[in-house]
Amino acid sequence: MSSQDLVLLTGATGMVGFRVLMRLLESGYFVRAAVRTQAGFDRVISLPCISNYTSQLSSIVVPNITAPFAYYEAVKGAKFVVHVASPFGSAHLTTQEDLNDHIIQPTVQGTIGLLEAAQWATCVKRVVVTGSLLSIVSQERIMSGAPIDENTLDVDISMSGELTRSNAPARSKALAFAAIQAFLREKNPPFTVVNILPVFIIGRDDKITAVKTYYSKGTNGFLMGPLLGIKNHITFMGGNSVHLDDVAELHVRGLDENLATGNETFIAAAGPMTWSDCFDIVQRRFPKECAEGVFPFDDILRPSTSAVNVDNSKAKRLLGREFKTYEEQVVSVVEHYLELRGQTAQNT
Repeated sequence: MSSQDLVLLTGATGMVGFRVLMRLLESGYFVRAAVRTQAGFDRVISLPCISNYTSQLSSIVVPNITAPFAYYEAVKGAKFVVHVASPFGSAHLTTQEDLNDHIIQPTVQGTIGLLEAAQWATCVKRVVVTGSLLSIVSQERIMSGAPIDENTLDVDISMSGELTRSNAPARSKALAFAAIQAFLREKNPPFTVVNILPVFIIGRDDKITAVKTYYSKGTNGFLMGPLLGIKNHITFMGGNSVHLDDVAELHVRGLDENLATGNETFIAAAGPMTWSDCFDIVQRRFPKECAEGVFPFDDILRPSTSAVNVDNSKAKRLLGREFKTYEEQVVSVVEHYLELRGQTAQNT
């Protein structure tokens, strides 16, 4: 395996990371997946869509991403690094200490530890990091409708105020982004860093193979839950989303120094949308299933949508085409759900 085309990938067992993995393999890259447990990697390689690419794929276990030198062995021989892995909150994280130890520190230290490993290895030429729109702007700025582009920086990284389960992931992303910029200024590494900052991600997730978990796994659950008649307490959502496929494609194209030159940041956002349009889309595109009661959403609250004013022109140039629309995002998820539902029915 040559360093000319070897990518070290973190987060391959997650929604975004798995789609990035598939696009890397489809594009001809060899991939070394850094995973926390071998069992997680084994589940990934057992998926049918991976079967044609196993010769391009290997793994290395990194059980603790905050440990000193955690990625030093993993990065050996890699020309590229794609860092998607990120911890997420869970119900048992109730204290500020827990949130700091399990979300803030792993996000920040894991990112910087990977950059330090890449600098030590000397073979790495480009690092692509998955962030979030919240890496550079606050939730308040997003929901205000004020203009946002890659040069906007309106976020508090002072760690002032109480750390909660709802704000810890956003704060961790902002702190990690700031740490990356500081690393680039202070260390002047021999590689460049591309940050991909998605808004809310929707799209077919081939890692999901059971219909019963479709509304509870990943961000697609925010879409599928209400469509399946599952009530929640969400009364408003931000009015911008992006297809999972487009997010993955931006990561892969971000490795190409002819397309993304130097240290760059790209906001992945398809454009303005209205969340409640998903109900009309499903009624129009899947009338038979609606008539059969597959989507019992008549009594479900339609959340209001707050305009999110993001300039996606820079990311569109990297993507090389228009972003997939909200309707395409919704249809890809619903079609996958119906496929799994049909398979379940055939097996009963």
